[in-house]
Amino acid sequence: MRLEWSPGGPDGNPGGRNGSKSVDERPEQRQRQDPDAAAVGAFQRGQSGAFDLLVQRHQSRVYRLACRILGDPEAAEDAAQEAFVRAWRALPGFKGEARFSTWLTRIAINQCRNELRRRRTPKHARALSLDAPLGANGESAGDGLAAAGPAPWEQADGRDLALALRAALARLEPEAREVLVLREAEVLSYEEIAEILAVPVGTVRSRLHRARAELQQRLTRAADRTP
Repeated sequence: MRLEWSPGGPDGNPGGRNGSKSVDERPEQRQRQDPDAAAVGAFQRGQSGAFDLLVQRHQSRVYRLACRILGDPEAAEDAAQEAFVRAWRALPGFKGEARFSTWLTRIAINQCRNELRRRRTPKHARALSLDAPLGANGESAGDGLAAAGPAPWEQADGRDLALALRAALARLEPEAREVLVLREAEVLSYEEIAEILAVPVGTVRSRLHRARAELQQRLTRAADRTP
């Protein structure tokens, strides 16, 4: 999946190799704690093509995150696109108080929340699909979650795993789904998740505990019904 990125730079010219100077990534300008600091700084200094680099680095991850939360490839692509547009607009004022990736993930989560709020009526409700391909290798959301190796779904295999996860995750509350995806699929630390969701670490732990417990119960019931 490749997002179509063409909002243009702050000066109205298209970003990229033909629309700006190259990204300056001299070691003395790179903040070691954030691998995106050089590109962010270059963009803030007027090098609009630097944002193209940030999109290239993060577009697949943002799309996968949105797809896992929304369960709809088209809606996920729209949410990812809007997340990057919002990031582009807000980046001139970005102070670097968090990693760029953390900040961007927070924006993407908010876009997913907007879409989920829109779906609250039965008219817009859709089941969470973990079977849609998320990348060139054909990996599905279910595959990605399984690859993280979380304990609740170690009992299931292959296609049965994807189907069981689809049914179970679709019934979780959005905040439970968010924390579960960020921890098990994105493999983020509790501290990173807390920063993204703007909640205490203790809240992350309690939400994750409840989400895992509910998921375990649903998967166990599904396994019991399987001949």
